[in-house]
Amino acid sequence: MGKANTKITLTALSVIFIGFVVAMVANIYINEWAFIPLALVYWTSIFVIVKPTKKKLTLILSQNTRLKYILISLIPVLFGIASFAWGIQYINGFALILLWIIFAVFNPIAEELFWRSYLLDNLSWKPVAKILFSTGLFLLSHMMWGVFSITIRSHIMILPLIVMGLIWGYVYHKTKSLKWCIIAHCLVDILNLSVWVFLNIYIPPVIQ
Repeated sequence: MGKANTKITLTALSVIFIGFVVAMVANIYINEWAFIPLALVYWTSIFVIVKPTKKKLTLILSQNTRLKYILISLIPVLFGIASFAWGIQYINGFALILLWIIFAVFNPIAEELFWRSYLLDNLSWKPVAKILFSTGLFLLSHMMWGVFSITIRSHIMILPLIVMGLIWGYVYHKTKSLKWCIIAHCLVDILNLSVWVFLNIYIPPVIQ
């Protein structure tokens, strides 16, 4: 595998492992509200590892993206439309709406920087192998949210997460831009009503 690839792999697995530990411990004491400490630890560990500089962020966010890749990056958003239509009735409470917006802003930035940019830029494998590997880890990482969320731990989530990982990995590989990956990811987190899903207030009908 090579020392560099091994180090990157262990780093990614460590982020997931720490997330699982935080989720399980926090779930014991605060149940579904464990999503807050998990998000804080998860994002912090990613930013500590990636160390995104202004120059790096400018480079990966300002690249021009052809319309074809913009449209491809938005395909996963289609998964969220039905979910939003089913769950719109649950949107209430200023605090929850604020948390929803914060999550939809910070989570896509952190995850795309790590699961796309960091892994694809630093692994030395062929592009297909890197995209498949990062997608697998991206899928695995979401299982830590499933510690407390009925929806996230459902098998129904497997296909959408694989599609997201493959598409956003492909778009980043082709464009070297995270701009539309982040925008699409943000839209997905908004349409999926992430906070209400974490709190099990909203569980999509296909899962119940």
